Order: sequence, then structure tokens, then C-alpha cells
Amino acid sequence: MDERKKLKKGILTRDEAIAAEREQETIILANLGQSVYDSGLVEKKSLKKHHEPVGKISDEIHNLEDSLRRLLADDDKRNAFQEETKTLKVELRNIKNKEEPLFEELGRTSWELWNSGRSIHEGFKEALEEVVKAEGRLHAAEDAVIRTEQDTGSKAARLLIKGKALLMAGRRKTASTALDRLWGRAGEKLIKDIPAESFTNTPAALPSSSLEALRKRREEISLRESELKDESSVLDAALEEMPGKGGVKRRVIWIETRLETIHNNLDDAFRTLGKAWVDQSGKKSTDALVEKWKKEWTEVNKRISVLEAEQNALSAHMEFLESEEARDTKAGQVGKLEEEVKSRQSVLKGLKKELSAMEKKLADEKEKLPVLPEGR
Repeated sequence: MDERKKLKKGILTRDEAIAAEREQETIILANLGQSVYDSGLVEKKSLKKHHEPVGKISDEIHNLEDSLRRLLADDDKRNAFQEETKTLKVELRNIKNKEEPLFEELGRTSWELWNSGRSIHEGFKEALEEVVKAEGRLHAAEDAVIRTEQDTGSKAARLLIKGKALLMAGRRKTASTALDRLWGRAGEKLIKDIPAESFTNTPAALPSSSLEALRKRREEISLRESELKDESSVLDAALEEMPGKGGVKRRVIWIETRLETIHNNLDDAFRTLGKAWVDQSGKKSTDALVEKWKKEWTEVNKRISVLEAEQNALSAHMEFLESEEARDTKAGQVGKLEEEVKSRQSVLKGLKKELSAMEKKLADEKEKLPVLPEGR
């Protein structure tokens, strides 16, 4: 490897080493600045102006991190509330599906109690009023069918009776269907108007107690839904107070971006404070950590100084080598030009000799020229 390549490689190696040491220096200065800030070693006014920005940035970071934690925690709560609300709605649908057959069963068993002559509550008759009327209409329709079937007479009369019997049978079917539809409505009215304990020790006790349990669970669900709605409103109000704009996702992105920016600002502020400390603090610090980082900063600067001195020496040699190369190039140009001059001088000498001979010849010829004739 020639000298120029060796010097170039040496300079590049020092450049990389100095860059690495400078990077280490920024880390050490940031750690030193943080140690100075944490230790409270800000005795000089010139250091206080570097101390205050660190405090402001640190406070902003603390507030933003706290907001981010609360924002994410509230979002977890909000998602949990939504899932619970979905679960409660599913349960309500299941309750409704369970209630329908129980209402019918309660209506039927209560009707049987009423027909047997048992009145378990003063509102029992009123609750079954629609069923009583429907049952009366059904009996009337059944009686009409029976009477029609018993009628006798001529063939023509029997045909009319047969048509009437079909009509009566249709009415009986309609009345029966209407009664079937009323069992569920009657059960709803019964469970609403009559205390569940009134059905104790009766065939209606089981559907009544089941419906009462479902009613209580429905009330619990309604109360919980109201609580979830209120708690969600509180979370929504808290969201509006959070940094940034928009929904949770947009605010989280804004806070994270801002945190990244001000963390970099904090590192810069720590480095500034650390540099001010080493520049202005001549005496030994009482804080061991501050002294540790200050010592490391001194050591890294010594290494940088050594590397820079070596780099300067290599650069000086490189410049000298380049100057030598430039001189040699110039000398080559001069030598070439001198050769060209010598060559041209030789040619010039020959030409001058030839010119002199030509001039002498011309002079001799001029003297020998004859006189020109007149009137030429």
C-alpha cells in the first residue's frame, strides 16, 4: 500500500473513531446533566437558566405520560362497558324468551285455581277478567254447537242446520284461539298485580317464582345498564379534557408523537446543562454520580483530543504529500515545456540561417539585375 493510501486510511479510521467518541460524549453529557438536575447542584445563576428548561420539559413529560396512562385505562374500561352492555342485552333477550312460556303457564294454572274456587288475592279476579270473558264466549260457542247438532227436521232443514253447525264450529275455534292467546297476557297481569308469595303452595307457585326471579334479574340488568351509561358519560367527559383532539386513537397518537419530540428536547436540555456544568464548575462535586459522569466526560475528551491530534498529523502529512505531488506535476509541466522550447529554438535557429542565406542571395541577384527598358 503506497503512502497516500496509508494516510487516507488512517484519516478515515480516526474520523470514525472521533464520531463514535462524540456520540459517547453526547450520552455522557446527557447523563451528567440529568445527574446535576437530580442532585439539585445548581448554585450559579448561569446554570439556573439551563436548569429551568429541564424542569418544564420534565413536568410536561410527566403530565403527558399520566394522561396517556389514564387515556388507555379509560379506553379499557369503555371497551369493558361495551362488552358488558352487549352481554346484558343478550341476557335480556334470553329472559324474554324464558318469560313467554312461563306467562302462559301462570295464566293457565291461575285459571285452574279460579275455576276450582280458590281466590288467592283480592286482585285475582280482575287479573283474570279477560280470560273469564273469553272462556265465557268459548262455552257459549260450544253450547251453540251442541244445540245445533241436536236439532232434527226435514232434509232441507238438516242442510241448513249443517251449515249453521259449521258456522258455530268456526266461532268455537275462534273463541278457543282467542282464549289461548290470552294466557300469556293474563300471566303478565297476574305477576304484575299479585305478589309472588300469594301463589305459595299452589300449582302456580313454580312459574310465579321463576317469573319473579326473572323480573328481579331484569331490574338488576336495567340498573346496571343505567350505571354503565352514566360511567360511560363520565369517561366521555374525561376524554374531552385529555390532550389532543378527536377520539381515543387520535389522542394516543398525538401524545406519543409529542412525547417522542419532547424526550429529544429533554436530552438536548440535559446535554446543555451537563456542558454548562463542566465548563463552569471548577471544584469537585459532592455528588458521586455527578463526579462519575464528569470523570467519564474528561476521559472521552482526552481520547478525542488524542484522536484529533493524530488526525491533524495525518492530515498535515497528507497535505504535504499532496503538495509534493502538485509540485512534481508542475515540474513535469515545466520540463515538458522546456523541451518544447529547446526543440522550437533549434528549429528557429535553422530557419534564421535559411532566411539569412535567402536574403544574401536576393541581394546578390538584385545587384546583377539588368536595367529595365524605357516605356516598359
